[in-house]
Amino acid sequence: MEWPKRARTADWENGVLTLDGEKKFDIPELTTEIMERLAGYTLVGFHVKGYPVTDELLAPFAGHKSMVNFGVENSALTDACFPVFSAMSKLRILLLTGNSGIDGSGLSALQSCKLDLLALDHTGLDDAGLLQAASIPKLSHIWIDHTAVTYEGLLAVAGNNYIKPVVHVQFTKEQMEHFSQFQREKAKKPVQLDEQAASECRRVLSAFFAEMTEWEQYMEQAGFEDPEAVPRLLAIWEKYVSEKPHPGYLPLDLSYSAQGTYKGEEFLDAEQITKNKLYIYTREKNTSFDRRFLMKRVGEGWMIDAVQERLDGWQRTGL
Repeated sequence: MEWPKRARTADWENGVLTLDGEKKFDIPELTTEIMERLAGYTLVGFHVKGYPVTDELLAPFAGHKSMVNFGVENSALTDACFPVFSAMSKLRILLLTGNSGIDGSGLSALQSCKLDLLALDHTGLDDAGLLQAASIPKLSHIWIDHTAVTYEGLLAVAGNNYIKPVVHVQFTKEQMEHFSQFQREKAKKPVQLDEQAASECRRVLSAFFAEMTEWEQYMEQAGFEDPEAVPRLLAIWEKYVSEKPHPGYLPLDLSYSAQGTYKGEEFLDAEQITKNKLYIYTREKNTSFDRRFLMKRVGEGWMIDAVQERLDGWQRTGL
């Protein structure tokens, strides 16, 4: 084959190597020479599915400078593969699904990585390995279905309030809800909750959710050009929101959800920050989407000061 001068992505599956999503080559076997050639490109993405890649075969990629998304799935890797990834300074996503020889004992090699997502489902990952994964500083999502991880092992990493295990079959929905609750409890500051204040905050939020749902239903009928669209929204803001408006979000820039942004919101928990500030945690009942609202005492009442969404950890967003 005639190799192109440059490539940004490489994918191998069923004997076909695809470069940049379009250039296809029949490569029935991945040899050391081919791996060295691929590692010579400034790749940002590399994926192999269903080929018995060994730890040694990955050696040419050690310290690759541009790699962001790397995957070797349903293969023959062991924990000896992890040093290959340790010096990939831009690596954020590592997909190792289906490598039964991995138990997580080598994950300490990734302590200096900036990895966001790690897929270790259908591997031999055990409780000790999960504990090592939880100490990877930037790791937020880890796939652990069909592994040797026990529920006790899962609870053991709850002290990391940044990590979010992705589980569909390993544990029940109730178990995962308990894990999230336990995780929040461990992350709380030792300030006793003012139950009366929390109750008042939930009342304020309920009223805000109801009025926002009503406004979004109105917008669905009236459209953005309606003269009442902005005044009605500003009236809601004046009543419930203390946060200073910022560009790109309501009420300065109009947007709405036809399904209702807060229609399915359910209260989960409350956390006291100071005497005059607390968090109210919610979850959207249909999507399991998590939010937490920072509530601030204003005068004799409470108002919404900010909202965060749980994506890669808690991230500030607009109402």
